[in-house]
Amino acid sequence: MQKAYEAGLVIQTKPGTVPQLKRYLDEQEGVCLGDSWTDIPPLNSQAKERLGYPTQKPEALLERIIQASSNEGDVILDAYCGCGTTVAVAQRLNRKWIGIDITYQSISLILKRLEDSGGTGAVFNVKMTGIPRDMKSAEALANKSDDRTRKEFEKWAILTFSNNRAVINQKKGADKGIDGTAFFIESEGGHGRILFQVKSGNVKSGDIRDLIGTMTREKAALGIFLTLKKPTKDMLQEAKTCGLYHHKIMGQPYPKVAIVTVQDIIESGLRLNVPLSMEVLKSAQRTTQEDNQLPIFQPEMDEAV
Repeated sequence: MQKAYEAGLVIQTKPGTVPQLKRYLDEQEGVCLGDSWTDIPPLNSQAKERLGYPTQKPEALLERIIQASSNEGDVILDAYCGCGTTVAVAQRLNRKWIGIDITYQSISLILKRLEDSGGTGAVFNVKMTGIPRDMKSAEALANKSDDRTRKEFEKWAILTFSNNRAVINQKKGADKGIDGTAFFIESEGGHGRILFQVKSGNVKSGDIRDLIGTMTREKAALGIFLTLKKPTKDMLQEAKTCGLYHHKIMGQPYPKVAIVTVQDIIESGLRLNVPLSMEVLKSAQRTTQEDNQLPIFQPEMDEAV
């Protein structure tokens, strides 16, 4: 007792009270977690990590599960990875991981989530299977007999070309000519719209006129026509007649209607080159020495550099 007193481990709140032994939390064994975990609140509508999935779990919950059941370097499997909470936490905790999902939209969301948290290098070594890597696999996905699976081709084309920045039209039934949408800042402070249409079958000049009509109805500034088949000369001419959209903030023009083939996306690595949202303000600070007739897309390898 004397040694404990001299070591400052004995406390007495006031003279005459019973002395007590001072204990530190890091010296205690603690209490084992029970079967019901109520100390981790569910995600609310204001949570920063919320991505809109109705069944999304808090990262703190997955962090506890992964740390309790694995060590660094172990492999974590999530067979229904959804928005990728398990994948993101496993990456942060230095675990290897395998994520599986049926929709490309989930895959693109996970890639964007990893990039936002760990930078572009976080997705550099991610290996993906089951998505188009060449024209043969793109055609196979586009020609699926199941409507739900074939819809994944549209999602893949839009999200791949836009670097996972566009929003897929999720409305059931007639899409009114809109398969996807993206937004950019205009000089007046408002937001301009970019509409995406995807076609996997035969295409004609009337498809471009339909896109132009949809752009007029929706008051969209730009339109992107993504096609599996090679466009006709009439289609290219029809798109050219729409002219250019002059972006005052960026100081450069963009074609109002652009036709992009799946072959462009896969073999040439072409990607949307219109800065979206706040990207415009960051990009506007840079100067360019290139020709004013800049394309609406650019090779993916240029962005990686």
